[in-house]
Amino acid sequence: MENGSRLLFQKKDGWSWKQITWPDLATEVESIACFLLNSGFSAGSAVIVLSANTLSCLFFELAALRLGGTSLPASNLKEAKEILKDLAGNCFLLCSRVDHAQELINDPMLGEKVEKAFLSVNKRISVEEKIVSYSNVVKFGFLKRKKLKDKMGELGSLVKADSPAVIFNAGNDSLKNKSFSHSDILDVLHLSEQALGEFSIEDQTFSYLPCSGSFSKFVNLLNLQTAVRGAIAENTEDFFTDILEIMPVILFLSKKNIEGVVNRIRGKNGLENNIANKLGGRARLILTDALPSERTMDCLLAQKISIVELKSLSVVL
Repeated sequence: MENGSRLLFQKKDGWSWKQITWPDLATEVESIACFLLNSGFSAGSAVIVLSANTLSCLFFELAALRLGGTSLPASNLKEAKEILKDLAGNCFLLCSRVDHAQELINDPMLGEKVEKAFLSVNKRISVEEKIVSYSNVVKFGFLKRKKLKDKMGELGSLVKADSPAVIFNAGNDSLKNKSFSHSDILDVLHLSEQALGEFSIEDQTFSYLPCSGSFSKFVNLLNLQTAVRGAIAENTEDFFTDILEIMPVILFLSKKNIEGVVNRIRGKNGLENNIANKLGGRARLILTDALPSERTMDCLLAQKISIVELKSLSVVL
């Protein structure tokens, strides 16, 4: 409401860019929430998230949190199975690959625990009762918004500040689990916002964060917290293609991804004077979970690109 109809995200749509405003965010999150409600989702429901942190993944997790659900990030298929195995009750699944979703729901020992699997990508798949494409989640959820608005509001009112929101390492024993409530997430976002200093809400951010740790999960929420205009790459190739069009000022990258990006730009010739241009020509700040090697730091600083380590967001690898 505070941001009105301002632009929030840009998303590649074929050869063009789709503009996503704050009202668009609210509509899409509510549509997903309504589809979840219609699928039996309720406060306390768990969602295993086996997906890179794309825009659709972010919207889906926001919808689950809106209803009082708990996100359980998984870094790979094996970890997702471990989480599923240790869950006391049934759960839902968000997955970026159809074959992974099929393997989990068809597992003879664990499959019955999955109420329904949702894809974080728009894939044409055969009609399966337990697997739903992201586009269909949004489409049919939108049609049910008026009918389920009151129920969605009732569930939302039950979500408390100390309600669990995200549990990392959920497939390990309880001593290794790291749980964040809604208020915990807001606290770490506020701490990170303080570390950023001055910046404009018109500054364009760009991220590529496939990992399931706390930095990768929370940094796109920081985008919402600061109301900065953003974009998210779907994969590695999109990162290098889109960054030249978006020309971001701020990058969200993990230490590993910073090293990979810089090494790829250097290439076999080891050229280091074109890094800024290859990053769109406007990048001046990288927010990361841990500082990269000294050589990489020196290369970026020589290009007048600062690096800020957000320790408050980087508590879970």
